[in-house]
Amino acid sequence: MAFNVALGLVHNLLWLLYALPSSISVLHRFSSRPRSYRPRFVNKPMYLVAVTMLATGLELFDFPPWLRVIDAHALWHLATAPIAIYWYRFLLDDASDPSWRDYKL
Repeated sequence: MAFNVALGLVHNLLWLLYALPSSISVLHRFSSRPRSYRPRFVNKPMYLVAVTMLATGLELFDFPPWLRVIDAHALWHLATAPIAIYWYRFLLDDASDPSWRDYKL
């Protein structure tokens, strides 16, 4: 469990580095564009990481079921289903960005 939490934190940290403004970031995300290039969708991972970490809190800080039906794990599933949809939308926006068309290996 500790390894999974640590790996998740590293994953979230990398997404937060991706979402930083270009002036602060150590990453040059869009190599075929000027350093000042910042698409409109680049902030989405920052919000998605925050919501994911809140949802993970439901899994880590378990509590007894309410009315013998709703427990933390059930609420975790309820919270993470829409997050997956928004991550997919972000990935579509990123894949549709014109900077990928200019990319050369």
